[in-house]
Amino acid sequence: MTARPSLRLSAAALLLGVLITLPPAYASGMKEGQPFPVFTMADENGKMVDVGTLIDKPAIVYFTHNSCHYCTQIIALLKRAEAKFGANKIAVIGINIMARDGKMVKSYKKDLGFTFPMFAGNRDDVLNTYKINYVPVLVFIDSGKNVKRVVGHYIHERELHTYIREIVK
Repeated sequence: MTARPSLRLSAAALLLGVLITLPPAYASGMKEGQPFPVFTMADENGKMVDVGTLIDKPAIVYFTHNSCHYCTQIIALLKRAEAKFGANKIAVIGINIMARDGKMVKSYKKDLGFTFPMFAGNRDDVLNTYKINYVPVLVFIDSGKNVKRVVGHYIHERELHTYIREIVK
């Protein structure tokens, strides 16, 4: 016995509706339009920094780890974007979800040659709040410290610049 075509279509439409309303699987702890959750985390020198104090203008929070090939490519895009738009207009902040302390962060920054702040984010409270399932993830934050957009995949430079223009308006 086979299902009638109208029942199959209804089930497919229902499933599609459910999938469309589900939060992104790559960063389900952050919701667009909601405040960005902040923590005090260790920087590359082991100094504890309240990340929220660095979000004093539109920002991109970049979730990464040392073993991600695409992540290293995005670092180059972020460096160019910071130069193009100006560090006075956008903040770029990295969270390394593999790093438990500043040593791994320091090594990553040295290897890739970037200067924006990055923090060791491999802690239960951080991982459970952000719910990052894979990297790279970029979170675009507006001047009100609210999540404007979450991108959980490789991003092209043109797309990155479009999203930056949205948050610096």
